[in-house]
Amino acid sequence: MDYDYKFFIEDDTNPFILFMSDKKIAYLNTAAEYLLGRVKKEKLYELALMHAPKVYGTKITHVDLKYDDLGYYAIMVGYKDDEYIGIRLYQKVKKRVMSAKELGKYTQTDINMLMETWISMIKLNHTFDIHLVTDMDIPEFKISQNDFFTIMRKSFESFQEGDILKMTLKMRVGESIYVQTKRLQLVKLEIESQQPRDESNDLDIEKICEEHYIDFLSDENRIRFLIPMLS
Repeated sequence: MDYDYKFFIEDDTNPFILFMSDKKIAYLNTAAEYLLGRVKKEKLYELALMHAPKVYGTKITHVDLKYDDLGYYAIMVGYKDDEYIGIRLYQKVKKRVMSAKELGKYTQTDINMLMETWISMIKLNHTFDIHLVTDMDIPEFKISQNDFFTIMRKSFESFQEGDILKMTLKMRVGESIYVQTKRLQLVKLEIESQQPRDESNDLDIEKICEEHYIDFLSDENRIRFLIPMLS
């Protein structure tokens, strides 16, 4: 068959990588290029070997993987000889769709002014030493300001009083997200602490973020949000 079917794989939103036996990459699609910006190829090669079938063929394994803002619920690993092994990761899909009524509570917002307002408020009742680095060229976009303040309040509750907090606010160049068929640019907000933080609020924060297509990532010293620039 002469039909070129590779474009189906190339444009797939699920990453696919074909490894050679020496760990070099023989082929990867566009989604895999984004993934490799967040995780080393060696780690994905090891993942493929770990979940490879015992005999030639393919094997699907349900997993719960998250690399930065990218999440996957399953992987398929396959090989038909000892020279190549392929891995495909199945991306988690956001299930929720906002209604027109819900979108009505979104307000055109200057995110830099919103952050300045929040920092001024937080300094009234807390002793954080906050250092904000921001991109002043971020254009206005729509956001649910009340829910954003709730996210910020719960986030700051996780840090220790008196801690030095480094905040970074900037556009995520070259990346976007689809929200209700619209492709939107992303703004990255990161808060990093010097002291370990209390992670007990993280599930509540993540739940609110999911309602607004905000990707949330956290560890013991850092919180990171990817916010869609809704127009």
